[in-house]
Amino acid sequence: MKSIALLTALGLAACSTSSDSFEVQVADSSATGAVLGLCGSEFPLSQTRDGFRGRRRTSCEGTGEIRVSFTNRQTVSCAVGYVTPGLGQNFEFVVRDGRCVEVLKKRQSAS
Repeated sequence: MKSIALLTALGLAACSTSSDSFEVQVADSSATGAVLGLCGSEFPLSQTRDGFRGRRRTSCEGTGEIRVSFTNRQTVSCAVGYVTPGLGQNFEFVVRDGRCVEVLKKRQSAS
């Protein structure tokens, strides 16, 4: 019984230490803010020199979105793919000409 409790505690600790990162590069200087919608909640992203960035511990499995606001046009939405608690995923996007595109990174092959 003690071993089950210990394994459960270790599993919960492992999940709680990983956080996902979300970054949006924005070419348009009229961007005023960005909000991450995930797990039924919304979180503002911090403004950086090139756009917006944030880190969150994911408490659900599912999809989300980042909404980038501008002073001179409608909000642009970036679809956040499937998130899973404890994986420490990185989501990167570029907003240009009113569109959001996810930045896909090459996987390194094992040598």
